[in-house]
Amino acid sequence: MGRPDLTSILGLILIFGAVFGGIMIEAHGIQDLLIFFWGKGVWAAWFIVIGGTLAATFTAFTGTQVSAVVGITKSFLFEKKHSNTKLIEDFVEYARRMRREGVKSIEAVIDEVEHPYMKRALRAIADGLDPEAVARILDAELDVMSERHLVGQKMYDFAAMCAPSFGLIGAVSGLIRTLINLEDPSKVGPGVALAFVATFYGILVSYGFFTPIKNKLEMKHSEEVITLSMIREGALALAKGETHIVVEEKLKGYLTRKERELYEAKAAA
Repeated sequence: MGRPDLTSILGLILIFGAVFGGIMIEAHGIQDLLIFFWGKGVWAAWFIVIGGTLAATFTAFTGTQVSAVVGITKSFLFEKKHSNTKLIEDFVEYARRMRREGVKSIEAVIDEVEHPYMKRALRAIADGLDPEAVARILDAELDVMSERHLVGQKMYDFAAMCAPSFGLIGAVSGLIRTLINLEDPSKVGPGVALAFVATFYGILVSYGFFTPIKNKLEMKHSEEVITLSMIREGALALAKGETHIVVEEKLKGYLTRKERELYEAKAAA
């Protein structure tokens, strides 16, 4: 993994900070805030909303999918490790080597490559596979990656859908408890607290936690697809024996405007 993704980490902190900070603005003391964490009905609300959401999510997905999402979530917390501009520089160098030394020159650099998809592509080229075979291998791996990422997105989307529903269940159970104990004022308060706190946390964890993570995973998946598509294009260009100039021009099309400006400025230096 690369560096920590500060927008993800700070974003979650700011979401919950904004909510509870807004509560504190109108609060009469710290006790007004603490009731959202361990006041009457809070533990029951947490149990219903968080426990119910996690249980429903585990039920809806397989054990393999649930275990895989832990790794997928790391992409939410960390930025991508590989730079697209650096990958282009590497491909240009590989194209030069192949022109001078032939396909076997790729064999010497495979162990130095960190990106697993690129390493797989270079291995296929070094083994002498034709461009069509290289394309089939890389397309299959890209499809598998997309499916794996889609499972992670679906899981967080499902949890985001469930949380408010379990908040509603908590609210209904709290109101039932209140109505049953109307004659006993000491039991009315906890029931009302459960009803409102469950609704509060159901909405908060859905739109303040699960939904942002799901959306960020979608954005990062799109970025990863661009990177892998660029690697695929570069690998096929190498397999076809194209010159380093052609390889470079093809791959620069995958860069953002800022990345392209930085790449061209570095190349001109």
